[in-house]
Order: sequence, then structure tokens, then C-alpha cells
Amino acid sequence: MIQRTFHPVGQGAFYSERHENHNIVYDCGSMNVSKGKKVVSQSFSKEDVIDILFISHFDYDHISLIEDLKTTVKEIRNVVIPLLHRNEKILLSNVFKALGEYSLASLVDNPNKFFGAETRIISVQVYEEKEEINSEEEKVANIELSNVSNVIGIEQNKEIPSGTPITIENYSDWVFIPFNYKYKDRSKEFLDKLESDDIKKLKRHSKHILDSEFRNKIKKTYKKVSGNINENTLFLYSGPTPKEKSNHPYLYWTNKLFCGFSFLESCDIPFLEQNRVACLYTGDGDLNKTKVKDIYKKYWKLIKTIQIPHHGSLYSFVENVLESSYFFCPISVGKNNSYGHPSTKVISEILSHKSYPIYVTEDVDSIFIEIIKKNN
Repeated sequence: MIQRTFHPVGQGAFYSERHENHNIVYDCGSMNVSKGKKVVSQSFSKEDVIDILFISHFDYDHISLIEDLKTTVKEIRNVVIPLLHRNEKILLSNVFKALGEYSLASLVDNPNKFFGAETRIISVQVYEEKEEINSEEEKVANIELSNVSNVIGIEQNKEIPSGTPITIENYSDWVFIPFNYKYKDRSKEFLDKLESDDIKKLKRHSKHILDSEFRNKIKKTYKKVSGNINENTLFLYSGPTPKEKSNHPYLYWTNKLFCGFSFLESCDIPFLEQNRVACLYTGDGDLNKTKVKDIYKKYWKLIKTIQIPHHGSLYSFVENVLESSYFFCPISVGKNNSYGHPSTKVISEILSHKSYPIYVTEDVDSIFIEIIKKNN
């Protein structure tokens, strides 16, 4: 059985999947850190192991709770991140130092040191235009659930191409497919608001990070661009392989009620195509620029749940992703956020395509859970 959970952390992102005894996490952060800490502590125990932590990008609201996750669980075995070049790491880590977030600066600058020697760091290379995921021919990077020293075929530090399917040991019929897309205009918006001298300071290791006036300037600028200065976003498909579709139908239900119906497998409604149990996690990706239906073409008919990117921002959404079928559309959003998220137009477009927007706020009862069971 698989339990997929969209955790109630408000303006942030914290999603997890439990595959029997194996745990997968996609992002772990919130603008409301005090409430988010409680959610993390109630989601996992000291006996739990995170088999794979996927980090979509390094914005504060997507990573601010990773330190808490690390101290809550027994261990984090594998971390999958978008590949960053050295100059990008220096810029981002200096921004976090200016914000007073030294732990996050360490996460960006040296993830090996942050997580420790027992954790593998797997970096996903930037997607090159016109590439396509080929489910029939691609080599699977099998994440072995053992200590790093005993791993066969994958080193502690590893680079993989975008579109490489990742499987958990003994679960070859379910794949995780990361895809690293680079948006060159995002850091430009942030840097354009700074003076050239300030940019030079951020792009090198500098003692100016300790200057209070400089730090205040960085904080104000960071808030103006909604904290979104990362050029990379790691999309993630989590679901069955196309071959698996015909062999093992799935049973599916959620903890939510829609239009008076409980989505159990016995309900005769369009949402319950038994093989559509996959999820597309989008982080803060821009669906206008990233053609996810083309990238995940061979998997698209298996997707039922699409995490709406960037807290329902109008500028990150495009309605054509909903044209092929009906979808559950969870949106992580703070109830009193200052950005106007989610856009009313986005909500309207989701509804007009007969799909369901699902608000996941900081309220505990807004948690969204999907249960998936193979019907052997």
C-alpha cells in the first residue's frame, strides 16, 4: 500500500509518500516555521528512515524545515537535488547568510557536510531542450537501501541526466523520474533590484555578508521577489511504469469528499480510472515554459494528481495541462499570505476543466491524503 500525503504547512511545500516501510519526501519547508516544525515532528518518528529526499529548489519556503526533518528521523539515505554550478552555490549560500540562515547556507554550499557521510547526494543535470523521456530504453538508477559503503553501482556523489527513472529496491514497478529545468530569468529579477557592487559581493565569498546594512538590503530585495531567486526547479513523476499499468490495476481513495461522493473504488465516477494513480510534483516550476505533457508523454495517462506550482500563482500555471482528463490539484498556500496566492483565475480554470483544487494550508484538517493499493 502507498500513502501519499500533502502536509499542512501553509505557504511552503512538504509532501511525502510511504511505500510499505519506505519513505519518500519531496521538499520540506514553510514560511511559518514554528507551525511547520510541529507538522514534521508529527509526520515521522525517530525510528523512521527517509529513503529518498527530493529537493525541488533552494527557496526558503521549500527547505526551511529540512534541518528539523533531519533531526526527527533516524537517517536520510539519499538526497536528490538539481545540479548547481559553483557560482550558483556561492550566490545562493551568500543570500542565506545575509538572511541569517546559516544552516540553509550550508545545505546549499556543501550538502555532503550538511547531511553527513551516510547520505548519498545525487545531482540531476539540467534538461536539454528537445530531450524526451524514453520509458523503454532508459537505464534505471536503482537506489539500493543499504549503507553508502555497501552500495553497488552508485557512488556517494552522483550526477544523473534529467529523466532518469529511480526505483527503490524490490519496487521496480514504481518509478520516480526527476527533471531539472533551468529558468534563466529568475535570478535576474532579484539581481536587477540590486546595485552592481552588491551583486559582486554576493557572487564571491565576502566579509561584507557580516555588514548589517548590506544584510538588510538583501532581506528587503529577497522579499520583493517573493523569495524566488532559484533558476532551477526539479519536477518529479511518482507512479507506475507504463508496462505496470496493464498488469496490476490499483485501488484508490482519499481522505477528502467532493460533490458528496467519497472516492472509493466502488464509486462509478470518472476520477476512478484504476491505473491513474501517479502524481506530478512541480515545486515552483513554471508550466508556461516547461512542457510537462511532452516531457512525461509516456507517463501522462497514468497521472491523476498534479501539485499546482508556486502556491497557485497565475504566472506559473497554464490550463492546457488539465485538458486530457480530470485531476486532483493540491495547492500549498498560506491562509494569510501577502502574495495573493492562489490566483482566483487559476482556481476558476481548474474547476472549468472539471478538476478539483484542494487547498492545503497551515490548518491541520486541510491535510490531503491519497491511499493507493495494488489490486492483485
